[in-house]
Amino acid sequence: MNYSEFIQHLYETVPGFPAAMGLIDKLRERKRLRILNFSHNDSDGIASAVIIRRIFERYLGAEVVTKMPQHFKLWEEALVEALNEGEKFDLLVVSDKGTFEVYDDLLKHIEPILIIDHHQLDGTPKKCTLFNPTVETSEYASAASLLCHVISSKLGLADIYDDFAALLGCRGDFAFDPVEGTSAEFARPFIDMAKEKFPMVFEVKKGAPTMYEMVDRERTALINQIGEVLHAGCLAHLYSRALGVPETYGPTLVHDFLLELIQRGDDPSKFSTLEDFLGKMSKGQLLSKVYGQFKEDWKILDDRAENAVFLGEIRGVGIYLIFAEEVESMKTAPFPAVLPFVASTKLEGLKRAGGHAHAMVVVFCPKVAGVHLSMRGGGGLINCGKMCFQLSAKLQEIYSTQKGIGGGGHARAAELLADKPVQMYSVMHELLFIVDEMIGLAKALDSGIATPEEAERADILGVTGRL
Repeated sequence: MNYSEFIQHLYETVPGFPAAMGLIDKLRERKRLRILNFSHNDSDGIASAVIIRRIFERYLGAEVVTKMPQHFKLWEEALVEALNEGEKFDLLVVSDKGTFEVYDDLLKHIEPILIIDHHQLDGTPKKCTLFNPTVETSEYASAASLLCHVISSKLGLADIYDDFAALLGCRGDFAFDPVEGTSAEFARPFIDMAKEKFPMVFEVKKGAPTMYEMVDRERTALINQIGEVLHAGCLAHLYSRALGVPETYGPTLVHDFLLELIQRGDDPSKFSTLEDFLGKMSKGQLLSKVYGQFKEDWKILDDRAENAVFLGEIRGVGIYLIFAEEVESMKTAPFPAVLPFVASTKLEGLKRAGGHAHAMVVVFCPKVAGVHLSMRGGGGLINCGKMCFQLSAKLQEIYSTQKGIGGGGHARAAELLADKPVQMYSVMHELLFIVDEMIGLAKALDSGIATPEEAERADILGVTGRL
């Protein structure tokens, strides 16, 4: 299936796609449109925001205001604050910020609302317009920016810059691996097209590894190097003191840098080095400085992540715990900054050393606000997102009056945040309890003695598939 066929297939099988298109077309009846876009503050969210801006500017001549707050879920307070900043908005677009049933409640402040997302569901909004393939087909969409790109393509707008932005978003969310030559099934038609358009960024070569080389740490590719620079750039505001530079919010820096690249008319298909991509402009030079500090911190955390503790094995997946602090600059970050990505590069070594078919790491990281827990890996046999969600639900049950507890994510990467006064030992206790429960359920399933209730519970916790 080529990319054009993929888009048509998605349009015919996922009702949220034509619904999103219909909503956008309906706005053509209005004049002087103002669009408010809340997007995730990572590379995929930023790439989504870039494509969304270009869709509404070019197709509707609209003014677009972009917000990328630090927290994943769109908080009602953040929306109200943005709505009070200026003139009335005609549409709210929520991109790459989860699919939460409570987003329907935001309609009392603004309507209509368009949600473009690829995460696993936390309830399903019924009143918002939702484009998330997981809702109708249970198919995991690799990146929100790819969903934005299919909308742009269906509208006849997508150009080389939308292509490149979506490629950056897919890289940020680990949708493909140029070194290993693999890609997620959902993203494959797009990645195949991108290889033809941007062959030089896919070229595999000897070089220092980035956060994206999980297996072969001797080779890399330019798209991986660019992806790592952009990830580091999202942390720019946290590095301002260490670098002695004015504080610039990282996601805004990356977003505006990409827009400048487009405005200058730089041709992404001609990039052959990282220097080509960063250019000579001030934002590119700041990204380069931030990246240098990021690499120094990576070395520190690489040592801290060495001593993983074996928790057990589920269906051939060795589960390991890494207990460590982030570097000083990242201790206030309410999102995965550096340490979880360092831990991800340990998966292959843990798998081989333990003789497992696959490995999974749970990063337990005390931070200023509380505990940040990250899960990576699982080999498709353990669903990190489901496991994190259930762990957060248990903590919410224990601390029923406490806000600041949430968790979930993707099948192979997920996060949990538990703000103080949630006790660190409570998080650890419930984590170990849920791992032990999953081990028991997997054994019962594989021996054929599991009850229907146990099978259902295993699925809820994220025990999936068979060896």
